[in-house]
Amino acid sequence: MRRAAALPLTLGLLLLAVPAANALELHASSPARGRIALRIEATPGTQLTVTDELTGAARVLRATSAETVLSRFATWSCESTTRRFSVLQDNLDGTDVATADQIETPPCRHRLALQETGPVRAPRAAVLRLRDRWRLGGVGARLCVTAPGAQERCRKGRLARGRHERMFRVRTLRPGRYRVTFTNRYQRLSRTLHAKPPGGRLRILATGDSMIQIVDSFMRERVQPATLRSDARVSTGISKPSLLDWPKHAREQVAGSHPDVTVMFLGANDGFPMAGADCCGMPWIAEYARRAREMMRTYARGGRGHVYWLLLPAPRGGLFRETFPAVNAALRQAAAGLEDDVRLIELDEVFTPGGRYRKSMRIGGRRVRVRQRDGVHLSTTGAELAARLVVGALRRDRML
Repeated sequence: MRRAAALPLTLGLLLLAVPAANALELHASSPARGRIALRIEATPGTQLTVTDELTGAARVLRATSAETVLSRFATWSCESTTRRFSVLQDNLDGTDVATADQIETPPCRHRLALQETGPVRAPRAAVLRLRDRWRLGGVGARLCVTAPGAQERCRKGRLARGRHERMFRVRTLRPGRYRVTFTNRYQRLSRTLHAKPPGGRLRILATGDSMIQIVDSFMRERVQPATLRSDARVSTGISKPSLLDWPKHAREQVAGSHPDVTVMFLGANDGFPMAGADCCGMPWIAEYARRAREMMRTYARGGRGHVYWLLLPAPRGGLFRETFPAVNAALRQAAAGLEDDVRLIELDEVFTPGGRYRKSMRIGGRRVRVRQRDGVHLSTTGAELAARLVVGALRRDRML
């Protein structure tokens, strides 16, 4: 009787140990970075349809055992951090059963990483490594570079599918700090590359006629540890090549010192006829602009240098009243289209707004004299202010 009583109990335990017919379970996980795996418990021999509900991608397979593992079914997506998957089982008896599971994946805002590969020295190219932390590739970004004193330039960059890193070269022709950004819908990466000067110190050339004198001395105090070389040629001008051929002299200056920055203050002695045109009509302005533009390009050194050209403040009187505005108009015409290499320092708007001569200005709460008694040159205080304006532009342009 004990044996008969134990038989129903044994049969009951055996029934509990057998999986219920048509049972189905789905478990989503991410055992590897960037990848999503699915584990399916289903009745062997049944047909399974597994669907990624974000992309709509589906896979049909037959369960050959009680457990099926799809180790690389899907990848992480920037479109959604919640990934839901479903499975439909076609049973042997003609019925269907379905189930689903979901998993949370990391957001895309930390997916890409940007690294420098080493120190940068102009004019060599800098190399940046864009890395996909998900190790999937197939992701793009917009690469933008702002060189010192230049406008932003952008291009498309992309990691090919299956590649998790790529090298990008950034041209660093002139020394200074370069702003680099990689941007897409989900992320913005920023870096500042400091391109060191070829000789270790920034080389500044301060040149022109007597107007640059004193200004260059105050600049020298403010640009250390950069080196500043002064080359003032008194009484010279672009329109009087018999005394000094400035386009030729500019080429000689560049060949001799290879300046990273050129600061030019010139024009107070101009007004002589050029190419058959008298000062100061449009033909004269056009010829002056042509010669000045040639000099600007020379000093720019094909992008390796940057030029700061100071405009003339309005004079007190005399023939200068006609010459100075013509020189400034020519310089503005010459610099048009060279914004990446040339910056005009508008001293005319600082010292003589509206073209009205002023011998003094209010600086620091007190009125000080900014012009010399000749009504043309800057006083010591005016030269110091002009030097501060130039150095301020150098710093804003990230040249210093």
